[in-house]
Amino acid sequence: MKMTRNTGNKMPEAYLNGLIPTLNFTGFMVNFLDDYARGFIEFAGSGDVTVLDLGCAYGVAAIPALEAGARVVASDLDQRHLDILAGRVDEKPRKNLQCVQGKLPDMDFAADSFDAILCSRVLHFLEGDDIDTATGKMFRWLKPGGRITLVCDTPYGIWRNVAPVFEANRKKGERWPGAVKDLSPYLPEGARGKPAKGPAFMNLLDVVLLKRICSEAGFVVQRSGFIDRSDLSGVGRMDGRENAGVDAIKPK
Repeated sequence: MKMTRNTGNKMPEAYLNGLIPTLNFTGFMVNFLDDYARGFIEFAGSGDVTVLDLGCAYGVAAIPALEAGARVVASDLDQRHLDILAGRVDEKPRKNLQCVQGKLPDMDFAADSFDAILCSRVLHFLEGDDIDTATGKMFRWLKPGGRITLVCDTPYGIWRNVAPVFEANRKKGERWPGAVKDLSPYLPEGARGKPAKGPAFMNLLDVVLLKRICSEAGFVVQRSGFIDRSDLSGVGRMDGRENAGVDAIKPK
């Protein structure tokens, strides 16, 4: 694992209030913590723990987890994001930060490495088989009794134009009803009247799917639900189902 130096790089300008674009145009970092991320950070401050933040972007959860006292491994697909994150960390907590560039489901860690894992707004960029592989790896990486927190985009928020397709695919019994290979017909309108940029593929998920993913990997689900992201502005109608979250435990 490679420690990233403090580069002093800055985050890009927000695309919309609360949405910071990634440098590789695969999505956005939501710059407001949801209740599931806050739970992860609270756990990070609970004692002598090591936690993993997968898809950490610019550190919206990793930095508070560091400040809470945890040892934090922050991982992201793009090394530039990790450089910016490291540049935002004060010198004292930086000794407990390790930045690792990697891509799910290919990356790997030793078994029983972490007390908790946060994987927020990452899995919906993966094909279904890769989601299962990645979740299985997370199960192995966690210590017995460790906790996993997953947060994903649903077809009811920014990508609400996909909802009819999602619901029709679910009725047909498709295992991944939110897998959309061409998002161009479903893109929402973005800031200043321009179409929002986004990934070419998404695998939108909901609470039912997140619970299934965890259970099939061997986790015991502790809580799950939709996440209201009305704290975001400029993205149109919201109905309280913008994200889905789950907390689960690896049995001892």
